[in-house]
Amino acid sequence: MQIENFKIFADLVETKSFSKSAKLNGITQSAVSQQARAMERHFKTLLIDRSQKQFQLTREGAARSTRRPRRCCITYDKLLSELQEMKR
Repeated sequence: MQIENFKIFADLVETKSFSKSAKLNGITQSAVSQQARAMERHFKTLLIDRSQKQFQLTREGAARSTRRPRRCCITYDKLLSELQEMKR
């Protein structure tokens, strides 16, 4: 699992749209879907209810998505920033 997976998933949860998340990340809608499925395989549970027309998280998806992926990304970005500052 890579940090990019968490960022894309966090964007997906926040925008509630595969196409908006794709645009934010400069990738295709299909790539966002593939990233979401990769997270589902990793966690061995469905995170998104695909039977609905509108974006809907499963109960498990809601439990795992509430701010955690975004916090991981923020922590990662801070760490990178600190490491870059140390190099200067």
